[in-house]
Amino acid sequence: MTASRAELPPITSLEHPLVKLARSMHSPQGRRRHRSCLVEGRRVVEAAASVVAPTTVLHTASFAQSDAGARALVRRLRVAGVTIREVSEDVMVSVSDTVQPQGIVAVMPLPAWPTDRRNEWGASLVLILDAISDPGNAGTLVRVAAGVSASILATTSTTDLWAPKVVRAGAGAHFSTAIQSHVQWEDVARILPQRVEVVVTDPQAEATLWDLDLTGPVAIVVSNEAHGATDGARRHAHRAARIPQGSGESLNAAVAGAVVVYEAVRQRLRAGSPFPVASEAPWN
Repeated sequence: MTASRAELPPITSLEHPLVKLARSMHSPQGRRRHRSCLVEGRRVVEAAASVVAPTTVLHTASFAQSDAGARALVRRLRVAGVTIREVSEDVMVSVSDTVQPQGIVAVMPLPAWPTDRRNEWGASLVLILDAISDPGNAGTLVRVAAGVSASILATTSTTDLWAPKVVRAGAGAHFSTAIQSHVQWEDVARILPQRVEVVVTDPQAEATLWDLDLTGPVAIVVSNEAHGATDGARRHAHRAARIPQGSGESLNAAVAGAVVVYEAVRQRLRAGSPFPVASEAPWN
């Protein structure tokens, strides 16, 4: 009699195909080749799996036995038909992107979001990540966007939003947010609907954030805090504004992005618009 997947022995070899698949997610080439990314940790795996089924899940025995919630997650994934296997602690260390693995990783398919303005992609509020190199900032900005149902455009000079560190910083928000990565500035006008205004944050701008009307469709550019807006951002922006600041260094990019996005939401609420509610993500 053939053993069921639940009865298969733990994977202990680093050369096992499922292990090699998970490890390949650490590189941009692997993510592009498989159109997938790696998520790690119970919280993020649960969030991702609530939107789309993972293609592969690996977990340790200690994770599956840790508590009732972990057991329920493993059982739920198995019942859903997900390829799920127990692995040794050494294998988990090899596929994990953290110093202290949490005992579970999942390979998730990437979404295929609309890339043409005819689909009205991101028509109301878009956050453009311009040369954001820090994974923590990038992941936090994805969380900010998800919190207000904004869409994300990331330029080619921005870190890969599907890298494990960015996905981990996003805490599951990637899977409820429309994300376009590796976008050339020359393509931004093609992707955004024509009526969307592009606003760049610039500490040298004459207008302040409070001077702008952000109640209409707008794409807000958040740039690298050390170097400021790129030439591409300045060329394609319709307006520029600064965040009022008395003294000190420029704001952290994630903080600056949150300030501008929530100012847009504040203005819209004051104008009578409802608080934005996330719509169902069109995953393929």
